[in-house]
Amino acid sequence: MCHKKEAKGIGLKASAFSMAAQVGASMTNEFPKKSRGLVVRILYFRAPSWLIYSYVIALSLIYIIVVVHTPIAIWYPGSPHDDSLFISLGRSLAEGKWLGTYSQFTLMKGPGYPAFLAIANWLGISASLAHALFYCGAVVFFVAVAHRFIKSYLISGVLLVLLLWNFLPTTPYIGRILRQQIYAGQVLFIFAAAAGALFYAREKKQRIMFAALTGFFLGWFCLTREESVWILPAGLLLFVGAVVHAFHYRLLGELAGTLLMAIAIFASIQVGFRAINWAFYGTFISVDVKEANFQRALRAINSARSGGTKPFVSITHATMKRVDAVSPAFASLAPYFDGPGKDWETFGCAVYPNTCGEIASGWFMWALRDAAARSGHYSSPAVASAFFGRVADEITAACARATLECSPQLIAEMPPVNWPEVIKRIPPLYAQSFESLLFLHPPLQFLPSAGSDADLAAALRFLNYPLHTKSSQIATDTYSLSGWYLKSGRKWLSAKVMAPSGLQADVRVERKASPDIQAGFKDPEASHQRFVLQTHCGDECTLELKSDDGEIVQKKLAEFRHDSIGFDLGQGHVHVDSATVQADPTYTVQWMDAVSGSIRQVILNNYAYFVIPVIILGGTSFLAALLLYRRHILINVSYIMALCSWTLVVVRTSLIVVVAATSMPVLYDQYLWPAHIFLVTGALFSCAALARASLAA
Repeated sequence: MCHKKEAKGIGLKASAFSMAAQVGASMTNEFPKKSRGLVVRILYFRAPSWLIYSYVIALSLIYIIVVVHTPIAIWYPGSPHDDSLFISLGRSLAEGKWLGTYSQFTLMKGPGYPAFLAIANWLGISASLAHALFYCGAVVFFVAVAHRFIKSYLISGVLLVLLLWNFLPTTPYIGRILRQQIYAGQVLFIFAAAAGALFYAREKKQRIMFAALTGFFLGWFCLTREESVWILPAGLLLFVGAVVHAFHYRLLGELAGTLLMAIAIFASIQVGFRAINWAFYGTFISVDVKEANFQRALRAINSARSGGTKPFVSITHATMKRVDAVSPAFASLAPYFDGPGKDWETFGCAVYPNTCGEIASGWFMWALRDAAARSGHYSSPAVASAFFGRVADEITAACARATLECSPQLIAEMPPVNWPEVIKRIPPLYAQSFESLLFLHPPLQFLPSAGSDADLAAALRFLNYPLHTKSSQIATDTYSLSGWYLKSGRKWLSAKVMAPSGLQADVRVERKASPDIQAGFKDPEASHQRFVLQTHCGDECTLELKSDDGEIVQKKLAEFRHDSIGFDLGQGHVHVDSATVQADPTYTVQWMDAVSGSIRQVILNNYAYFVIPVIILGGTSFLAALLLYRRHILINVSYIMALCSWTLVVVRTSLIVVVAATSMPVLYDQYLWPAHIFLVTGALFSCAALARASLAA
């Protein structure tokens, strides 16, 4: 009897698992029997494998070609807290030096993106190609898993093209060496792998594989950006849906094993990274902006009210003086804030005029770290932690004694806020975010790179020479001017060329024989008054000619591009007979660059016309499925995925809006890109959920 019961239990379990795994396929086969409508025939048409593969490959190739032939901006070393940081950390990883010598930058941001750059460097592919391959792979993987639940080639095909061809990474702010390049793709990988593990995997090996992928990408994701908690609400909904699904099909044991595997892989990545940091730097932390004492210090500083407050300012200079009086540790930073730290004031002033003369809150945290480093408090993680601990203790004690007027801060990074004013800012910010999410006015221009030839040479070598925009500090053309100068006799001139950045370009003036000038002006001493001037600079550069008695004339190089030109230099005369300009081949637009640029512009300008109807249809379908088929949607995987997608959109957008209303300007495409992606997935999952629910009812 025991054997029979055990066999019966195993049989029921296997039957239930088989039913769960094949439910999508069985429903698809039944659809034509239940409904012969035109809509069903369109949604669930059968497509040959060669057509599917050709479609995916063609879309992917076009995407990759366009991205690789779109120049990115490289800000090196002009952005030590962003682009330069990721390049420096990535180079250290690629060279086997972990994250390099410890400083305030070493553990400032997670190593997820630098590790990606290091792997691309090892593989010998450019950063642009690595970005394109990763995002393309994430989209194809997501759509492949989603199709198991959607079961419609039409919906899956639309999902693929809308996710892949938004070309948002080729627009300003994302089109740089920034971790946002991989962030959205990581989220796609996480939710695709999780859905595969929780709802799709048929066999134990498949569950293990999908669970391991979930844990890996989640662990990597949390090491890429610090605000990863925003995916938690959607993750909880996915978990609840998986529990309902597993309970319905008697798969709770399999669900528990899947979750344990994902958690184990995730924990291994986190603990492993911290353990390596312990070995190299003596600290068991991941990023030190989340270190306990640094957070305490930031919270204490933002809580101070004595001296007055301003919107979007963590601590005013007047308040700093009051804090200096009660905190010797904080007072040790005053020379920096009153000196070199003044440079930080320019960033916020350009965005929030009321912050001019102060360090705006969006930049204060980085200024605080730089100030501590200038004062010698970043020699090691332990020294930095002890210093910020003293700052926190001294300010907190002063607040307790009422020496300082303080208001406790729930969020350490948030500056003092006036909530009625914040509430007024939120509606227009939501409207602005909605416009960005719908791609109504996508920016088409490119940002320039930053850095000299020497600076960019090292960065480009590490990045394997992606196509990039030119830097204003780099000469892009070679000018060769032929002409003559005459004042009297052998008197001569000198020349220099200045770039717009203020840097002086190399210039060479070769003096040549001038028998024609000698004869024409009947001046026997004017025998060598011809010149050939060569310089490497752009049209916007300025040529300055100076006579031997101090007379000066300035001309833009662009003025010499066309006809011959003559002008006076004091009492003398300069005449340029001809000018040849040779463009730098590094920045010459090739035919494929031009074709890719045209494709990019056409798609960016027209993307909204395709995505907006899909979003409207998806939102309507989501509500219709909820109102009409409540009994069926609890085990409808497409509906669960739609609910998770909409949740990701709401949470991500709300997070950006709240931060923009209280702390710093973050309402940019680079931060809203994940929300846009899941706006598309939510819409199409909703359409699939309504179709399946209506046919299963």
